[in-house]
Amino acid sequence: MASADSIKREQALWMLRRMRVVRQLSERIVELYPTDVMETPVHLCMGQEAVSAGLCCHLTDDDVMLLGHRTHGPALSKGLPLEKLVAELYGRTTGCSKARGGSMHVFDMEHGLPGSSAIVGGSIAVGVGAALSAKMRDDGTISVSYFGDAATNAGVFYESLNFAALKKLPVLFVCENNGLSNVMPQQEHSAYEILGIASQFMPTYRADGTDALSVFSQAGAAVSHVRETGRPAFLECKTKRWMKHQGHEADDLDINPVDRQKDCPIAKLEAFVQVSGMANARELRAIRDEVEQEINAAIEFAEKSPYPQPKAQEV
Repeated sequence: MASADSIKREQALWMLRRMRVVRQLSERIVELYPTDVMETPVHLCMGQEAVSAGLCCHLTDDDVMLLGHRTHGPALSKGLPLEKLVAELYGRTTGCSKARGGSMHVFDMEHGLPGSSAIVGGSIAVGVGAALSAKMRDDGTISVSYFGDAATNAGVFYESLNFAALKKLPVLFVCENNGLSNVMPQQEHSAYEILGIASQFMPTYRADGTDALSVFSQAGAAVSHVRETGRPAFLECKTKRWMKHQGHEADDLDINPVDRQKDCPIAKLEAFVQVSGMANARELRAIRDEVEQEINAAIEFAEKSPYPQPKAQEV
């Protein structure tokens, strides 16, 4: 795990702000979604914010990241502008996919987001293809295939690990493991440990996905390996899903107990930055308030943006 000596103040506060954006936007979606102002299903990331924040702290805009259906956290952490995501949720032409994709299909090439897939496991091989392209260009960039634990049951998962290892590709496989395939616990749909499979092909790393410092440390090591060797690595982040698989309601599964204090990645990081002297309570309140203002502005932007028209079919 990272310590005050191994992480800089700006890195810790960068992660905290990214997690605040994801959390506070999710909280606003919970309020707004029942009013039908949003034109898309949503898969919220509440409780899982540390995974994408800790990872993306080590990535550049030129690094490519391919996502699954739970996009808000990783897309915002990678750099997708807040107003473009909110406008997409509202089904407006100013959205990141011009109202054609919704929550599960986000696009922002400027920040290394060439797309996401609603098909479980659908983007894993595309991340490998992006790594093959990076190797052929020899430009020093890497790609990230970002997915949940249920995607590891898809045949493309094994095939992608094998191809990446065989061709020595600069790809990082990131499994955001909340232990649930929709409502099914992992032990009921997987006969193996995920890292046990991945370790046959490449170095593996494991982080506490409820702790941004743990993810920062392990993701940093994994990203460094991929950049320095040009070969693949695998990162598993075990985390907690606070909300139902899809929608705006809190998860109520007996098999998924959540302690919103103990399991809160934001509370953990805020405690760390205060104890280490990186920020005080007033500064943390300021971050929260600034993020809330940004969300208000993004919603206003979306509400004022036009809906797509039938005659406007050009991409």
